[in-house]
Amino acid sequence: MCLYEVGHRSPPEHVAGGPVPRPAEGPCPVEGKVDEDPKGVLARDATVGRVLATGGGRIQTERREERRDRGMARKRIGLALSGGVAKGLAHIGVVKGLLELGIPIDCVAGTSSGSLVGALVAAGVPPEKMAELAKRTRWRDLVRPVVPREGLLDSGPMERILRRHLGDRNIEDLALPYAAVAADLETGREVVITSGPVARAVRASCAVPGFFTPVRVDGRLLVDGGVCANIPTHVPRELGADLVIAVDLSGALGKGLSSRNIFGILLRTFEIMQHEKRAIEAKGADVLIRPRVEGLGLVNLDAVDAYIEAGWQAVMAQRDALADLMEKARGRTLLDYINPLNWFGTRTARPGTGAVRRRWAADTERPSAGGTG
Repeated sequence: MCLYEVGHRSPPEHVAGGPVPRPAEGPCPVEGKVDEDPKGVLARDATVGRVLATGGGRIQTERREERRDRGMARKRIGLALSGGVAKGLAHIGVVKGLLELGIPIDCVAGTSSGSLVGALVAAGVPPEKMAELAKRTRWRDLVRPVVPREGLLDSGPMERILRRHLGDRNIEDLALPYAAVAADLETGREVVITSGPVARAVRASCAVPGFFTPVRVDGRLLVDGGVCANIPTHVPRELGADLVIAVDLSGALGKGLSSRNIFGILLRTFEIMQHEKRAIEAKGADVLIRPRVEGLGLVNLDAVDAYIEAGWQAVMAQRDALADLMEKARGRTLLDYINPLNWFGTRTARPGTGAVRRRWAADTERPSAGGTG
């Protein structure tokens, strides 16, 4: 398993030594497909260039050379998904919205529940399938009580569920570059997991201290990555992204405790800690998406549809910002469209903003909200 540790004001290094390798520009062969995938969501031996929406909202891979042949060489877009316990279900709605708008995803990094959804995205699991899995899952399926020594609950069952749906896959076998963010209890530093078993990496990233028992990975005792970086905007860039879309689930910090038992107190403490850091972490994003998940709770697995809707709505609220991001990704700015010579090929009156965006939409074949791409 490949981990690298991030220290304060120091460049990340692999545990085994050496700098983090930036993905090559050339082909990136990927083999295999997701279990229970009758429609072939992942193409066997596909060269992953981006994720795009197709009929039914599927996530597919596209060969980089095919994109180049269409004259659409562009900058890479990475996705950074924050933690938030059950609020992480909103990430499903975010991914659904991005796919509907035709926003490509070239790599993904996640912390805690963001690492879980991120792994499914990187594996090519469509949002509809994610929603089905979420609706069938209860806390008793994910954890089991243990003698309170290192934590109150063991998240081993969650790891087994992931193995059941993704198989014994390694991160390097996923369709997209992926990283799970955790924290080393002994060194106190952020650890980014970029290879090895997917299920184990996700379990480590989700191990909320005191709540879940720590997870040993390559001799390191790891806990929830939210301790160090709840919005891992820097990690997609290490995976090769030029532009980053980040999702912040912290929301407004409400007053009072949802519960005065030990679970409620631990989660509230963790929530306060993450809220204090979010402004600094969010600065690394080119586009920041903040789903309105206040009031839905941190552990409410009965509100799957509400979480997903909140994520989708947050994406739609950022359509203009995402349009600008796509301009940057293609190496263009709105000035390229506003320039009269670029508009009709002759000097004419400058078009209005609405016309510019319509021209952009037509030029990039960007589907309308609710479209399938």
